Amino acid sequence: MNSNTEGLRVIGYVRVSTSAQGERGHGLGAQQDELKRYCAANGLNLLTICYDVVSGSQSEKMFGRATAIAAIESGLADALLVRALDRATRDQLDAASLFKRANKNGWRLLDCDRADSGDPSQRLLADIRIAMAAEEKRKISERTRDGLRRAKAQGQQLGRPSRISSGIVEEIVAMRREEGYSAQVIAELLDAARIPTPGGGARWAHSTVRRVLAREGVA
Repeated sequence: MNSNTEGLRVIGYVRVSTSAQGERGHGLGAQQDELKRYCAANGLNLLTICYDVVSGSQSEKMFGRATAIAAIESGLADALLVRALDRATRDQLDAASLFKRANKNGWRLLDCDRADSGDPSQRLLADIRIAMAAEEKRKISERTRDGLRRAKAQGQQLGRPSRISSGIVEEIVAMRREEGYSAQVIAELLDAARIPTPGGGARWAHSTVRRVLAREGVA
């Protein structure tokens, strides 16, 4: 138990990029359970838990996080608790801003791996974790682009540009599940990669992407 945090009033925050993440054990419920166990084991007073379903790089859309921080800064709690720092953000600039805000306004950002923005000795470790999360996201984006190129090549080899190849379908699903991209963003990425549309049109329609996701059972 860390006596420096024992007795703190905390608001929990959980986040997933898409609802599909819950199928892989990283869902909102799993994160909530871990926060509760951590608080019980370390003497923290968990007041409530806020949540978001949004990509970790879209801090401007993390309304649950904003609500939690506003409550803390109004004096209702002392700290924001997350399962891991990448649940709070996957963007290094946003992370720096978050730590600066916490220090300036007298609250703390904690995670279940014992990162603590109020402990100077932990700041470097926190920076490294955020950097690793950002690098992981970059690699996912890179794999998405590579996958689209491979799927496009396979589609051309098969000579069926009027149909959506299984490779393209897999990449559409991956972009939704791994990146949390909307159907509109996925359509724009397909256009940018010059993937032929199933109907031979000039651009991918987000409605087409939505139909693919629906057929694959992806929310």
